[in-house]
Amino acid sequence: MTSRADRLARQQQREQGFGSNTQAVKFSGQDYEALRKECLRSRSLFEDQCFPAGSRSLGYQELGPYSAKTRGVVWKRPKELCPDPKFIDGGATRTDICQGVLGDCWLLAAIASLTLDQRILARVVPPDQTFAEDYAGIFHFQFWQFGEWLEVVGG
Repeated sequence: MTSRADRLARQQQREQGFGSNTQAVKFSGQDYEALRKECLRSRSLFEDQCFPAGSRSLGYQELGPYSAKTRGVVWKRPKELCPDPKFIDGGATRTDICQGVLGDCWLLAAIASLTLDQRILARVVPPDQTFAEDYAGIFHFQFWQFGEWLEVVGG
């Protein structure tokens, strides 16, 4: 019976516009605007409870919390890496993406493809994000997943 109730609830949400182009579903109920405002009010940087800055968020097996590959990893904020970080500087192109040691070439290919249409890139990566003005350590992105838009926040 639960699956039937879930389907009806999802249908009602879609009828109300959830998951549409103008009203993305919030991943884990995280509301970007509310979280950002709270961080600015409390003068603290966002810390994601869904993806905490720790070894368990790096992966599993070879990248698991106790693996040799993740031992000694130190999480840093962009301003700890360089004095004037930029989120996107002067536009984005497909050649900005470099796989390096990251094993997910499918994700990187999809990100690179977004740069071919700036309108679509702006839909997935809202352009109003910066490390300078009112920086709160939080960013948001919107992905098309299973027939609906999903908003995901991260720090």
